[in-house]
Amino acid sequence: MRSTALLIFLVVSVRRATSLTIPAPVKRSTSSDVAELSKTTIVLFSETQKFVESMKDNADSLLTTYLSFQGAPLSDPEYHLPEVKIDNLPTATMDNATFLNQTDEIRLKNNLYFYSAIVQFLQVAMTEQEDLNPAEESLKAKFQEAMANSNTLISKISAIMTQMGMSVTVTFPDPLVVPYEGSAIFKQKLRGGVICKEYKERVLLTKRDFEFFAKKYHEQLIQQQEQEE
Repeated sequence: MRSTALLIFLVVSVRRATSLTIPAPVKRSTSSDVAELSKTTIVLFSETQKFVESMKDNADSLLTTYLSFQGAPLSDPEYHLPEVKIDNLPTATMDNATFLNQTDEIRLKNNLYFYSAIVQFLQVAMTEQEDLNPAEESLKAKFQEAMANSNTLISKISAIMTQMGMSVTVTFPDPLVVPYEGSAIFKQKLRGGVICKEYKERVLLTKRDFEFFAKKYHEQLIQQQEQEE
């Protein structure tokens, strides 16, 4: 039973391989950047990968639900959010070379930073919607689920980093979320949409990160399974 659980990390990776941009065939890692993972760390990676998979539906529906309640043009089916810069909002945008060349610590810490920050941005967007759309409890529930998922993921990533001897300290600008100023309601609604979009896109990137880890540590996963038999 335990050996099956340890292989979840690998099995999910194989099934989802088509979503990765890593060129095939994947070169087997033998360089010094491949850490020796403990059994506990392998289980943590497996659990976290499964949890990130479960976050995707909420991330998709949060953005869709948010836009549907904002009125035209934001609620129009063909509307696409413009590229809008929000002070201190972390972005999921990353080119493929950067994605592939990150160390384990940078990859994990980027995720830790993003979700630690996005919780605060989501809270602000939800509070604004309580004023703009006070009757829409379904939207509030989506925000609450996204924040709860982010906090759970923060805990899981922190546990992995601690197991691997990495620092889990993150430092934010002060203030992190710059208060919205002005009376243009459309711009306020647009700002919330961009926050939801960044959250959705980061969940997809985090999914790729843990698929990458599954490929990178393939051999250790197999060895752990063999030891359990």
